[in-house]
Amino acid sequence: MFERCASMRSPGMAVFKQQKVEDVYEIGEELGSGQFAIVKKCREKSTGVEYAAKFIKKRQSRASRRGVRREEIEREVNILQQILHANIIKLHDVYENRTDVVLILEL
Repeated sequence: MFERCASMRSPGMAVFKQQKVEDVYEIGEELGSGQFAIVKKCREKSTGVEYAAKFIKKRQSRASRRGVRREEIEREVNILQQILHANIIKLHDVYENRTDVVLILEL
């Protein structure tokens, strides 16, 4: 069953890493926020390269109106992965924990 499901994933589908984003990046100052997301500056520990980390609050239940549905986050990630354009921010990495999905984006 699992093998069948795994083969249905498209090759460009993002891997939502389950490790802590703080293990790989130093999280810095807040750059901006919206209704369901906060963007903070971050620095990759191994390279020193700076990125923007977009922390998106996940919706905790179907009945809840707070947060963003997982499918909507996956859609944003998939669109960002497919588009390579000078005027559109590049997606570097994706992390997930119990409450948030964190998109590591070009600064």
